[in-house]
Amino acid sequence: MKTVFFSMLLLASQLSHAQCDIDPTHLRAEYTLQTHKNDQTAQKSSLILWRDGHTVAHQFPQTNITESWYLLKNQQIKPTRFFDQYKRAIEYQPGEKVHGKSEKDWLYRYQLVSQALLSQLELSSESGEGCNQEQTFSKDTTQGKIVVKWLPALNLLSYFSSTVGGQQEIWQLTNKQSDSSQIQAFFAQRNAYQSTDFADIGDDHSDPFLAKMINLGFVEHGASGFYNADGQAIGAEHNH
Repeated sequence: MKTVFFSMLLLASQLSHAQCDIDPTHLRAEYTLQTHKNDQTAQKSSLILWRDGHTVAHQFPQTNITESWYLLKNQQIKPTRFFDQYKRAIEYQPGEKVHGKSEKDWLYRYQLVSQALLSQLELSSESGEGCNQEQTFSKDTTQGKIVVKWLPALNLLSYFSSTVGGQQEIWQLTNKQSDSSQIQAFFAQRNAYQSTDFADIGDDHSDPFLAKMINLGFVEHGASGFYNADGQAIGAEHNH
């Protein structure tokens, strides 16, 4: 039954894409991120998802940091971290551990939600058509509830809510577009940054930028998008 269900979803996605004029592989999608604790907003941030073919990036405007991943032909993933304020970049080799783990889940970065999670959710409703066709999935667990709203024509997360105990995390899509010139300019600007291979960082003790980033912890810690005043990452990365 599960195979039939996902075959139906795939067919629906193909039909929706035929009626949608936005290219899902070249896309800019903006999100607001909020964490509520006991009905109060504890943290608020933003995230911009960029797609350009085999390259995807997560831009965090509040920290001026952009995380990027490139999918190679052998299906390995090459991560790069861009420090937009300094116009500098740190490159990691495919398979190299970043924050203690190597990148293996391309769809998680591409979609902001893993395929493994989507496969566990139940389709509860469907509305709209073309680019705006939206499917709502949900799942009740012993710890809380997960709700996902999905745009199948774009393979794009529209809404995510995870409620555990008295804490709720919400991701909300606020804008989406497919302006090729804007997308190309975004990646071209960052590819022009001065780049340093992660393996060479320890060899250069005279670079003030690298020394500062190591001291603040931006090189060792994950870029969840939330940082305290000292530059330390708050909490772990989101593993939706």
